[in-house]
Amino acid sequence: MKKLLVLATVVSFAFFSCKDKGTDTPDGGTKAPETYTQKVLIEYTTCAGCPYCPDGPIFAANLATKHGADVVYSVAMHNLYQGADQMASDDSKAFSDVWSAGNPTGATNRIGGKCETRTAWAGKTAGLIDADEAKLGVAIDASKSTGTNAFNIKVKVGVGKVDLPAGKYYVIGYLVNKEMTGTGSGWDQANGYNGTAGHAMYQKGNPIKNYVHHNVFMKALGTMNGILMDAANMKAGSLSEYSFDVNLAGADISKMDVVAFVYYKSLTAPFIENVQRVKLGENKAFD
Repeated sequence: MKKLLVLATVVSFAFFSCKDKGTDTPDGGTKAPETYTQKVLIEYTTCAGCPYCPDGPIFAANLATKHGADVVYSVAMHNLYQGADQMASDDSKAFSDVWSAGNPTGATNRIGGKCETRTAWAGKTAGLIDADEAKLGVAIDASKSTGTNAFNIKVKVGVGKVDLPAGKYYVIGYLVNKEMTGTGSGWDQANGYNGTAGHAMYQKGNPIKNYVHHNVFMKALGTMNGILMDAANMKAGSLSEYSFDVNLAGADISKMDVVAFVYYKSLTAPFIENVQRVKLGENKAFD
């Protein structure tokens, strides 16, 4: 009898971070812009075994279509709440345990300190976009390759015309896979809408075979807590830079994005001040 040898491909992620108090913008400037577009990050929790979770990416995509794909970003935090999920990681499960109010629920710029039902995302998103201009902006330079599937990612934070209010501000970065798919348990998506006429998932099957999972959280740059900004970098016009070395052996770089944001950590009023997203291998300046 012939023996069959099954080979598994392992994707490894190595992250190292350090902080550099440089004051150069990606385009060579030495002072932060005074104004920035207010952007929105929806971090929603999900699971391949959750029958209502196909609504998560649908609701998020609808908001990006309405307000602009470069204004509203989403990241899917996979967990094991309804069974197996091949995309769940220790960090995404930990995020879910702290933030989730069930699947699928999401935090819109982390307002309220807890995820909310998908029906609340639209109002929160519109309110943020219609509010006063953002206090700060984020730029990402993910263009520097340091080897095969290795990059040095620089996240820059610029503060606008007014000092940031006192508090603790953390610079946090994620690696996100735009599309993931597979077959079998933990990949096929449970579908509670298979019999719901008019729904996008109507008669797609339950579970949905070869389902494409969007904007999957892969790994934090550094740690999920991020890097605490110094008081000096909270002043009006200040610029600060945060550098991360990333090794993505075995990964499909063409599907990878970097999401970076500044999180004001507070028990009473937590808030993501602003967020930026860029394709790995490219640069995104302040806007």
